[in-house]
Amino acid sequence: MKTLLARVTSNRPLFIKLLVASFLVNILALATPIYVIQVLQRYVAYGVSSTLVTLILGVTFIVIFEFFFRNIRHRMAREYELKNVEIANMVLTKLNNIKSHIYEVSFKLRNDLINKNLNIIQNTFSASTILIILDVPFTIIFLLALFLIHYQIGLICLFFLLIPFLIDRVYSAKINKLSKQSELIQSSVFRIFDNVITRNLSIKFYALTNPIAKSWNFLANRTANNREDLEAEKNLTSSFSSSIGSLLTISVIGWGATLAVDGQISVGALIGANILAARALMPLVRYVGTKNNLLLAENSMNEINEYLKIPSDISEGASIKDFKGHIEIRDLFFQYPNTKNPIFESLNLSFGPGNIVSIIGSNGSGKSTLVNIFSSVLEITRGNILIDGVELSQLSKTWYRNQIAFSPQEPKFIDGSLKDNLIGSNKVKESDFMRILKEVDLANYINNRENGINTQFEDRGETLPVGIRKRMSLARAMVKQSQLFVLDEPTEGLDKAGKETVITLIKNECLKNKSIIIATNDQEIVNISDILIDMSSKPKPNISMVKK
Repeated sequence: MKTLLARVTSNRPLFIKLLVASFLVNILALATPIYVIQVLQRYVAYGVSSTLVTLILGVTFIVIFEFFFRNIRHRMAREYELKNVEIANMVLTKLNNIKSHIYEVSFKLRNDLINKNLNIIQNTFSASTILIILDVPFTIIFLLALFLIHYQIGLICLFFLLIPFLIDRVYSAKINKLSKQSELIQSSVFRIFDNVITRNLSIKFYALTNPIAKSWNFLANRTANNREDLEAEKNLTSSFSSSIGSLLTISVIGWGATLAVDGQISVGALIGANILAARALMPLVRYVGTKNNLLLAENSMNEINEYLKIPSDISEGASIKDFKGHIEIRDLFFQYPNTKNPIFESLNLSFGPGNIVSIIGSNGSGKSTLVNIFSSVLEITRGNILIDGVELSQLSKTWYRNQIAFSPQEPKFIDGSLKDNLIGSNKVKESDFMRILKEVDLANYINNRENGINTQFEDRGETLPVGIRKRMSLARAMVKQSQLFVLDEPTEGLDKAGKETVITLIKNECLKNKSIIIATNDQEIVNISDILIDMSSKPKPNISMVKK
């Protein structure tokens, strides 16, 4: 509610226009009850046809005006919905710039929640909701009209207008609590679906069906119970709202009838008062009906704001005009947060163009960690990394990553064409691109596809063979024509021909005076390396120069 009000009042000129339009709409809404009163008092009493025609034409004209004003008002309120687009763009920008290691650790299973929160914000912080809230203060117009008819009817209506707020006070907290519980349950359900879809073979081969089914049955029962309680509370508040309208009509007509018999008001005024009372109640009932959604949207906005506070990569910083690929590391130390022991310490090394540096070691020794440090995915705990003599921390992360030909251990792709995935926004000549495809042995595979390089992925390439994905990753890295290559297990999962292709590629890039860093235990790559960093040696990695 606070967020929506702050958004509405942030654009003062538009806010004033909406207030004026809302005032006019609600003033014009008085036309119908006034018409009823006048017809019953003037035409029915005297039977003058010209009076009836005049009243009909006048009220019709006003109703048409009210229709146009309502639509104009809604169109103005839609300008506030642009903020929802702005928020979505901010989230996308954050996703693109968030520090990679934070994203992997903290948000791997929260992307569904981010999307859910955005949908709640877009559906709730809408023009219709804004107009519902703006109509609430103008209830006083109808209430004043009732007091003008008779103060006792006005007091009756005022009493019933307070009841929706009382109902909201009693039930909204409980509904909000049940809604939050529902969100947590649905998040757990999403994780089960994600496991079933992405870990399907593991579930089938390793007898994991029963644990999955057990978790599913537990969540299904919780979902059913939570939904039953939530629907019961919502139905109760909805029933109360409907009953309030009926009770208001009964009270106004019943008490008003006694006033009419006493001659204090006319029958026409009584019927008009009933219409006015219903119009006064309507905005409040609609507001209470949206209150729970407003609370959910407020919570979603708070979660989005917390998400937007997460540190982003620094795009500002220095760049090196003529990047060569010289790297020097001094007293490097790295330890993951909330762990007892460092991955490594006291690492010192210097290498440059034409050098092949292989990072070797057992599984879990920290090979990929060091690769991620070189590629600026992870930040060092202590020490210095100099890139062509400049501190890595002083360089723009965006610029530095554009200088790296990076091929991760598990290549990931996006929905789109082969061309989109391999070239992206890089500029490369077609002749150079075709040469790269031949060097990584992808040309035949692509040429055999019906749409060639324009073949579309709808599964992010996850069903492609490992060898093809590895080759695509290497091709994507080479398209950047960088001075620094960082490769994580480039031959893992490849057949003999694939390994030979990778080793030939590494040799060729080395001859082109490129700096090459490789995490591997492949002996053939080790044999062509200049420097070996053995991560199995703890805590200080063992560095050895290879004699050729």
